[in-house]
Amino acid sequence: MIRLLAYLVAICAPLPALALSCAEPSVARGFHAASAAPETYVVVRGRLSFDEGALPKGMTDPAPPKQTKLPARITGTSLSMAGFIHHFDREITLEVLCFGPWCGGAVDGMGVLAFVEKADGRYTMTIDPCGGFVYPNPSEDQINTIQQCFRGESCLLD
Repeated sequence: MIRLLAYLVAICAPLPALALSCAEPSVARGFHAASAAPETYVVVRGRLSFDEGALPKGMTDPAPPKQTKLPARITGTSLSMAGFIHHFDREITLEVLCFGPWCGGAVDGMGVLAFVEKADGRYTMTIDPCGGFVYPNPSEDQINTIQQCFRGESCLLD
């Protein structure tokens, strides 16, 4: 009887809260990861446009999809050795990943600094719960850092 009571107490006790722990976003770390990847990336600074209503619901959905692909557009400039000078206005696929109940997110019209994958003439921007290769509303420090990294100058990991 005592074992049954102990078992019932154990299964009724509150479970520890689960949390997702993400590293501090770093464009230098993103640059090194993208440079080491077999995929080809274009670094873009611009505005993201898409239908926010199509985003996965994450914490309010008991089983959000692991991956959601949405049509989107980025309008801005891409990075070259001379800086962000090349016009970039493309239809892209916004790939939103979920890790359990946590999903990547974005806001229609938000400014981004992003590593956009280019494959077979198509562009894909992937965002996960920790951000991935997308930096919302980039600061001037982030812009300066990515330009330095791209030119082969100091690109220290945080």
